[in-house]
Amino acid sequence: MKLLKRIVLSFVLLYTYNLLAIYVNLIIPINIITVALVTFLGIPGFIVLVIYKTLL
Repeated sequence: MKLLKRIVLSFVLLYTYNLLAIYVNLIIPINIITVALVTFLGIPGFIVLVIYKTLL
């Protein structure tokens, strides 16, 4: 049950970020890889995704 909660929170975090980042075209695709990365690594994993997206 705890894992399901973390998956849902990861999805909500990515979705909220995409709503805010659409104006600067820094959207992170929501797929199994990105959700799994944020689920298992938490906020540091999310920050890595944002930095990776801004550098590319």
